Amino acid sequence: MIEKKNFIYMKLYLDIKNKIDSGELKAGERLPTEQDYQKQYQVSRDTLRKALAKLEQDGYITRKAATGTYVKFKKADYGLSRMKSFSELMHNRGLTPSSEILSIEMLEDVDNDVTARLSLSPGEKAYKICRIRKANGEPMAYEIAYIPQKVCPDLHTHLLENTSLYDVYEHVYGLHLNHGEIQLEAELPSPYVQKVLKVKSNSPLLKMTCTVMLESGTPLYYVLSYYIGEKYVFSANLPR
Repeated sequence: MIEKKNFIYMKLYLDIKNKIDSGELKAGERLPTEQDYQKQYQVSRDTLRKALAKLEQDGYITRKAATGTYVKFKKADYGLSRMKSFSELMHNRGLTPSSEILSIEMLEDVDNDVTARLSLSPGEKAYKICRIRKANGEPMAYEIAYIPQKVCPDLHTHLLENTSLYDVYEHVYGLHLNHGEIQLEAELPSPYVQKVLKVKSNSPLLKMTCTVMLESGTPLYYVLSYYIGEKYVFSANLPR
């Protein structure tokens, strides 16, 4: 009897796992209720919960109090050996990238730190663009980008919810990106970031600051990003 029960729960586990691996059940998608699964598979509650517990333990699903059980996002691997846009990273993971634009401002009085990073002269203006970066409709990161107006005039006219800034830089303005200077640190979310990313106050974030330079040596943009820690892993190839 014990062997039969183990076989049933493993069969259920593998069936749901295969649906996640194949993309039939997509990242962020809510799973059927326990009652629905019991009817579908004709299994006991104990058998179902054992299968779900193993799926959660193996990183396939996550349970959210009062809302249900969801397919868990696979961590996006942010390789640090080559610059890639958020859209490219998500496409590489089989996810659909999008953005929610929170604000677009033209700054006439630019913060001293941003001015230094972008090598702005006194009086030069910069765009400030705040966005929530999403994958399959779920928040992945909160991003604040600063771009000199002189480098990308009328930038605001090219921004839509699904716009990749890298595409705009390269294909609209014909700019050639050279390299990025990145710093990483762990941080807990501020109340505002907690709200826009829909995370708890004790959820760890990966804070990244990056200044990207053009081939000419001119700074193109400075960005401050807060990545949801449980959805990302940063990796690098470090030759000796």
